[in-house]
Amino acid sequence: MGQEDVVSSEEMFVEQQNINFQTFFFEALQQKAIGNYDKAVFALEACNNIEKDNVAVLFELSKNYAMLIKYTEAEYYILKGLENEPLNLHMLRHLKEIKTKRNDYLGAIKVQNTINSLKPEEEADLVILYIKSGEIDNAIKLLKKLDDLNKLPEGLEALKESLLQDGSGPMLKISEPVIESSPMRQVDRLKEAYALNRDYNTLVTLLEEQWKTKQYLDLLKDSEEGLSLFPAQPSLYLMNARALNSLRKYKEAMQILEEGLDYIIDDNNLTAFFYEELSLSHKAMGNNKQATDFYNKALDLKDK
Repeated sequence: MGQEDVVSSEEMFVEQQNINFQTFFFEALQQKAIGNYDKAVFALEACNNIEKDNVAVLFELSKNYAMLIKYTEAEYYILKGLENEPLNLHMLRHLKEIKTKRNDYLGAIKVQNTINSLKPEEEADLVILYIKSGEIDNAIKLLKKLDDLNKLPEGLEALKESLLQDGSGPMLKISEPVIESSPMRQVDRLKEAYALNRDYNTLVTLLEEQWKTKQYLDLLKDSEEGLSLFPAQPSLYLMNARALNSLRKYKEAMQILEEGLDYIIDDNNLTAFFYEELSLSHKAMGNNKQATDFYNKALDLKDK
């Protein structure tokens, strides 16, 4: 009897720890979804205390620290994750972005070469890294190689012409994207532009800015209007569901996501975003098993 009591107590402890882990983990996902990255980190650290070196936790910690512009911590946690899964493509891409943000272009090139060994079709991503690191000759050689193989992305055509115009290539400075000083002003400009042309691409950009600036009511209204105009565009279903989840309308979000999934064709990344939102909806409604299943599905798709 005594031994049975001990076993029973141990099983109850393990079960409670699993419940605690799930609770903290999905709290972190919800906090990240609404931009509360500090709170997400706090919940993830609780997960890490329960289950050391869980890859999903390490990855989420890195992503949240990156959003907080704490790149030292972000790199530390993604490297810990890669110790367990060194060929995880999604984590490798994230590490490359962190190194680029830290101006460690040589480090980013090394990571990109590892990515290329797994996904040769992503070799073109080296071009900009070569230029930023001052390796213009390597950039030119790669551009020529990709051009000869008819694998040069359209976005690099102008760069190829510029680099090759005099045979040796000019010294270039690649400028970083201009960050709008006032995100709210950017939203206003996008609203004005969309009111004039009712263009799908402008609408998507507007919805993304509303999401970033937490204008959930406007996001809900404009995404609903967008669905009436472009009912076969899955991205609009996703943005509408994000607004609904943020406004705690979880059941409605699930319905919209399930409808939108039918319109996705061969887009693993977009499907993964749908599964992440479904995971959040199910977690908020207390469906822990479904929440975990959808989150795992999202991770599996992002690694492909």
